[in-house]
Amino acid sequence: MKRPIRTHLSPVNLSRRGVPKKFHNLTIDDFDDFEKQDLVKVKEVVKNYIENLDEVFEQNLGLLLYGSNGVGKTFLASLIVKEAYRHRYTSKRCTFVEYINEYTKVWNAKSVQEKEELEELFYHNYKAVEFLALEEIGKELDTKLSPTILEDLLRYREDKGLPTIICTNLTPKTIVERYGQSIGSLIKGNFTPIKIVGADVRQDYYKERVGIDERK
Repeated sequence: MKRPIRTHLSPVNLSRRGVPKKFHNLTIDDFDDFEKQDLVKVKEVVKNYIENLDEVFEQNLGLLLYGSNGVGKTFLASLIVKEAYRHRYTSKRCTFVEYINEYTKVWNAKSVQEKEELEELFYHNYKAVEFLALEEIGKELDTKLSPTILEDLLRYREDKGLPTIICTNLTPKTIVERYGQSIGSLIKGNFTPIKIVGADVRQDYYKERVGIDERK
């Protein structure tokens, strides 16, 4: 059964879900494909993903968005998190570093009660949300601990049938080299890899601002 779609998206709740303010009022139509075939295809795939969110959830279909900085990975992931919220799914966008910090915070609990409370918050806000967008995999500092935490997350979400969107600068091959074959297998089983190639949009915005300032 489809969930009733929200007619109003609270900016406060969007921010709590990790959607940057600048993306609150944007849609997939605002993703600039520059009329390049590869980017047109990326836009079509994500648009289809969003438009069929209920089927995506039922089939536990994840996306692996990979490419260099500033090509739109965060924008696309944020749109999915926002649309999940619109369709009344629990959702969250966070960096892998943030996830690791929340994961390890439980270890510092000073009592059984505090540990249980922290675990409940962690599962509710991160690990067990129905749509999770995990960004910046590969930028964490603790490379010894991160493969274990990442595998634990992906196995849990596979077992529970929870879709995950991964955003990274790493290629699928590099992910396997860095985190191991087990994680590579989990990704192959649940994710559609999407390579995004383009110019760094942030650099373009920066140059535009500098240009405006220089003319003053």
